[in-house]
Amino acid sequence: MTDTPPSPSELLSTEVVNHLIDAGLLRADKRDSLIAKIGSGGMKGEDWKLEIDLAQAKYKVVQK
Repeated sequence: MTDTPPSPSELLSTEVVNHLIDAGLLRADKRDSLIAKIGSGGMKGEDWKLEIDLAQAKYKVVQK
């Protein structure tokens, strides 16, 4: 059984998501689903806005 190597899109989306999580712009608990959605090209502008808004709201709650 051979494992297929990750595609360039998967590699890039993993890199991007990890950096955005580190910056507090995406939620770590949604990491895998975000990587899949970005890697497949399914992430729309409104999805980005929603994810960033939710991450920032969660970050503010943690900061208090």
